[in-house]
Amino acid sequence: MKLEGKVALITGAATGIGRASAMLFATEGAKVCIADINEKDALETVRNIEQQGGQACFARCDLQRVAEIRQAVAMAVERYGALNIFFHNAGVAGPGLLEDTTEEQYDQVMDIHLKAGFFGAKFAAPELRRAGGGAMLFTASGLGLRPSRQSPAYSASKAGLLMLTRALAVSLAADGIRVNAICPGPIDSTPLWQGVLARHPDIQAEAYAEMNRQVRPIKRLGNPEEMARAALFLVSPENSYITGVAMPVDGGGAMS
Repeated sequence: MKLEGKVALITGAATGIGRASAMLFATEGAKVCIADINEKDALETVRNIEQQGGQACFARCDLQRVAEIRQAVAMAVERYGALNIFFHNAGVAGPGLLEDTTEEQYDQVMDIHLKAGFFGAKFAAPELRRAGGGAMLFTASGLGLRPSRQSPAYSASKAGLLMLTRALAVSLAADGIRVNAICPGPIDSTPLWQGVLARHPDIQAEAYAEMNRQVRPIKRLGNPEEMARAALFLVSPENSYITGVAMPVDGGGAMS
């Protein structure tokens, strides 16, 4: 098992990519702490992991509150004795066009994506250092690699995560801590995807999905399990020579 004996803290693991990653990490031997504000679905993720013989716990965490991020890290360490992997996956759909974006919406997307990633790393780094090193991973986006016409605030927050990834990869390498990012394309059947569709009530959902399929060489949307496998690849100790990478997992969308 690739993560046997490891402890992972995953934000936004109640649903979507986070849930798929928590399930896969646990299957690969990790003890998983799920940090999320969505208690109902987070507890279901915990139950699913436990039913498969794994270990998991839930840390209720509002990622717009720095103190709660600190508490989630502390809970993972208290529960399992160490922290080896910090995976900041939580995300929200962008607020939309420049002229439609309110200050509150801007603050939310920046807080949950970039600020929570920064302070999560700040609190996780000492624990990873004490454990002899480990891995950090951020869920960025293909729209952090190239601009979004529909939501500039979303693109800015995800581009910020990519620079944070690179900066931390440089600053934490001496501590044996690797830092990488995955850059998903559109992922079907996730709350974030539903949020994107809700932002475009004038567009038929299937027509919007078809447009996203056609602009990438692999003519389909991704699924959470594919993102989880990419995440596992980057946090796995067997890939210990990889750091500072922004890996597109988007059916070739970054090239199109």
